[in-house]
Amino acid sequence: MVSVEVIIEASLYGSLAVGLLVPLIYTLARSAEPALPLAWIGVALAVGAGIGLVTATRGGEVYFYNGLVTYNSFNALLYLFAAVAALLALWASGDEPLSWPTTPSLYSLLPILLFGMFILAGANDALVFLAAWLLVSVASYVVIATPGDAESRMAAARYILMGALATLFIAAWLGIHVGITGLSTLNPTMIWAYPARSITLLAAGLILAGVGFKVGVVPFHWWLPSVYGKADGRSVAFVAASVKLAFIAFLVKLLWTATKWSVYVADNVALLVAGLAVLTMTYGNVAALTTRDLQRMLAYSSIAHIGYIAAGLAALIYLAPRDPASASLAAAAIAVHSIAYAMAKSTLFPFSAAEGRTLERMKGLYKADPASALTASTLLLSLLGMPPLLGFWGKLFLILAAAKYSVPLVIAIVVNTGISAAYYVVAVREIMSGEGGAPRAGPAHLKAALLASALFTVLLGLLGIPLLASAAP
Repeated sequence: MVSVEVIIEASLYGSLAVGLLVPLIYTLARSAEPALPLAWIGVALAVGAGIGLVTATRGGEVYFYNGLVTYNSFNALLYLFAAVAALLALWASGDEPLSWPTTPSLYSLLPILLFGMFILAGANDALVFLAAWLLVSVASYVVIATPGDAESRMAAARYILMGALATLFIAAWLGIHVGITGLSTLNPTMIWAYPARSITLLAAGLILAGVGFKVGVVPFHWWLPSVYGKADGRSVAFVAASVKLAFIAFLVKLLWTATKWSVYVADNVALLVAGLAVLTMTYGNVAALTTRDLQRMLAYSSIAHIGYIAAGLAALIYLAPRDPASASLAAAAIAVHSIAYAMAKSTLFPFSAAEGRTLERMKGLYKADPASALTASTLLLSLLGMPPLLGFWGKLFLILAAAKYSVPLVIAIVVNTGISAAYYVVAVREIMSGEGGAPRAGPAHLKAALLASALFTVLLGLLGIPLLASAAP
C-alpha cells in the first residue's frame, strides 16, 4: 500500500516538474497561453501536498528524505495555507500577468517556489536548509521583478540587497552551529548543544536577525515599504502572503526546541523578541496612519502583523522550558494569526493594484461593485481583529498566550489594535461609501478570488477553536 509520505512527495515532484516544464512548453508553443493553466496545476498539486501533510501529521511528526525534512502539525498547517494563499493570489491575478514582458517567468517560478518552501519550512539539516533558503530567496526576488515596470525592478533590487544581508546572518549562524557541534543536523537534541550561554545567545540573535530581515521585523524592516508598497500588488501578494509563512514556520519550528535552553537563555531571548515585537507593531501601525495609498497601507500593516506574531514568539520562547503545554498554545496562536494574515493579503494586494491603489480612487466602490467592496472590507476587518472573523481568533489567542508571559506585552497588542482601527475603519468607510470617486467594477477573476478569500476567513473564523487545536504541535 502506498504511504501518505510517498503521495505527498509525488505531488511535490509533480509541482516542481510543472514549474520546470513551463519554459520548455512556452518555447515549443511560441505562446504564453499554456503557462497559466500549467501554473494552476503546479500550485494545486502543492495544495494537495499540504492537505496530505496536515492529514499525516495528526499522528505525530512525519519524516522525508531520511529525516532531512520533518513536519509536525504546526508547520504542516502553515505550508498548506501558504499553498492556498499562492492559489488565491494566482486566481486574483487572472491572466493579466500574461501581458508582462517577463512572461512566463512568474508561472514557472510559482510551483518551484512552493517546492522550495516545503523544504525550507521543514528543514532538519543545515545544508538542506541553506539550499532551500537560497532557492526561495532568489525565486522571490525574481517574482517581485516579473511585472517588468521600473518600480517593480527597483523594488526587486532593494529586496536582493536585503536578502544578501539576511543570508549573511544565517550563514554565520550555520557556521557556528556546524563548527561547534561537528554536525549539520538541526534536530532538537543538537540544535542548541552549544558549550556556553553566550554562544547560544549569539546563535539565537543571528537567527532572529536573518529571519527578521525576511519577514520585516524592526529594525530590519527598512526594505519592506519600498518593496510591498511600490511593486505591482499582484506579484507582491505571492511574497507577502505565501512565502512569509514558510519563514515563520521554520522559525517557530526551530525556536520550539528552546525547551533545551536554560531559563536564563530563554528569558533573555524572550525579552529581546518582546521588545522587537512592540517596536514592530507600533511602527507598522503608526506608519500606516500616514498614507491613503491602500497598497502602502497594507505594506505597513504587514510590518504590524509581524509584530503581533513576534509577541506570540516571545511567549513561546519564555514558556518552552517552563510550561510546554502553554508554549504549544503560543505556537498555535502564531499559526492561526499567520493564516488569517495570509488569507487577507493574498487577495487584498491584487485588489489594490486593480482598483488604482489610493482610497480616493476606491471611494464609492460599493456602488459600482458591491461584491468586491463587501469582500475586501471583510478581509480588512479580519486584519483588524473583528469577531467572529479569523483575524479575531488570531489576536485573541496571541493575547492569551502573551498573558502567560508579560502583561505589558498584552497591553501593547491591545493598544496597537486600537491604533490600527483608525486606518482599517477609514479604508472600509471609503470603500463602502455610496458616493464620490470614480471606481470601476473589478474583473471577474478578482471578484471570485476575493469571495473565496473572504469565505475562508469567515468559515475558519467560525471554526476558530478547532483550528487552534489542529495547529498545536
